[in-house]
Amino acid sequence: MKIPKKIKLLNQIIEVKYDNDYCDAHGVLGQADSNHNLIVICSRYEGKSVPIEKQSQILCHELCHIILSMIGQQELYKDELLVDNLGTALFDLIENNNFSL
Repeated sequence: MKIPKKIKLLNQIIEVKYDNDYCDAHGVLGQADSNHNLIVICSRYEGKSVPIEKQSQILCHELCHIILSMIGQQELYKDELLVDNLGTALFDLIENNNFSL
């Protein structure tokens, strides 16, 4: 899966940025900032390369946080288990199907 720099969703533009220093400093592989329409992911974590498949999974996970926030589900936005499961399912859907419109 190619990681886009911008994602259009619900009349919003979500910026996707790589920031390895941020991830290392905060002990995360990714972060969703729904207030600023921003997803941060890393390509390296603790000095080691993060495989593109893992980066894609992280993007899907963080995108689920953003979606839940956009639809007003703030409590679900905080539910890491739910978001992780949804993100994994979304990644699987995208990776294993050939969508074209």
